[in-house]
Amino acid sequence: MFNPIRKKLSFLYTFAFFLLLLLFIIGIYFLIIKAVEDQQIKELEKYYLEEQHDLLEHLEDKDKKIEFDPNRSYFYYVFDHKSQLVDGDESFYGFYQDLKKHLTNDVTESAIYKVEWKDEHLLLLQEPIVVSGQPLGFIVVGQSITDQQHFIQKMIWIFFGMTCLFSILLAFLSYYLAGKAVIPIQKSFEKQKKFVSDASHELRTPLSIFYSSVELLESEEKQKLSPLGQEILDDLKSETYLMNGLLEDLLFLARHDQDEWQAKKEKFPLSDTLLTIGKKFSRTLPTSIHFEMNIEENIQMYGDALRLQELLYILLDNAARYTEQGKITLSLIKQTSFAKIIVEDTGIGMKKDVLPHIFDRFYRSDPARVRTGTGLGLSIAQKIIKIHHGSIEVESEEGKGTIFTVSLPLE
Repeated sequence: MFNPIRKKLSFLYTFAFFLLLLLFIIGIYFLIIKAVEDQQIKELEKYYLEEQHDLLEHLEDKDKKIEFDPNRSYFYYVFDHKSQLVDGDESFYGFYQDLKKHLTNDVTESAIYKVEWKDEHLLLLQEPIVVSGQPLGFIVVGQSITDQQHFIQKMIWIFFGMTCLFSILLAFLSYYLAGKAVIPIQKSFEKQKKFVSDASHELRTPLSIFYSSVELLESEEKQKLSPLGQEILDDLKSETYLMNGLLEDLLFLARHDQDEWQAKKEKFPLSDTLLTIGKKFSRTLPTSIHFEMNIEENIQMYGDALRLQELLYILLDNAARYTEQGKITLSLIKQTSFAKIIVEDTGIGMKKDVLPHIFDRFYRSDPARVRTGTGLGLSIAQKIIKIHHGSIEVESEEGKGTIFTVSLPLE
């Protein structure tokens, strides 16, 4: 029971740590990118300001010429007012032919571009040439930022790898610490289970004697008692019967908690079982409740027939208890290798905040409405379903009714 909790805690801690580190890495990545980009832009602007006078002189050259030098740290291109290339020094051969494809902004405004070209990452600064208020052209200055980009990418991968490594280490550490944390809880729970089991066993004998004494008194002395005495005797017998049922339920849960109870599984006709139980159940209902069955025929199942009958009685009794008038429907549907048992009622229903707690032991959504029962029925139903490796889903709306859907593997 506690091992899944331990694993769940370990997973939650590891996931939270991994997510936090991942967000940290993403933040660092964008901060580094911004800082490097700002520095590179400042370097381009500084180069442009230092070379601005010489670059403007190239605008007056009549012969178009592009010089190539792969060792240049910065490259530039000069365009006239018709956006025609008139001069330039480039570090990447032939880039000028594709340059204008990347210039999307107004050439009369300053702009910054980040361009990927033939596995190269380039940063471009566009500056207009304006003399006496007249636009004469524009200049594009650039530099390669490929090495910086590759460095940043490597750093990110290193950070990500370290995050994964530390997350794995944290997973083992979380699993160890979670195990230490649940030890006191586990010991307390084991003591509680033992107490419930021992108390149930010890109470069984005196309760059986008391019940037998009440029955003997009823058979031999009831007629001699006053009407009040007879009423008290009937109340004693009823309460003793309820107490006996409570002890049986507690014993079942205690045995299941301690893995002492084993299901006696065998192949049996599930359709016929539901039909038989449905007919018996319908005879116990008041006339204000209409009972309907939609049972698919010839469905066979491998399981504990007695426990599954108990499951059905619990669900049907629960539906009847919370339905004063209306309809209760019992359905059985086969879906591939599963059988779906559906118990639907049009009773008082439940609030949404109640649904997560209905399988808790002794829990009642509204104790004032129903005083009968032990409050263990749905807990036992859940255990029976778990033993058969099935699942149960609940849909409910206050004032409209409740639907229990049980899915059980047929094999």
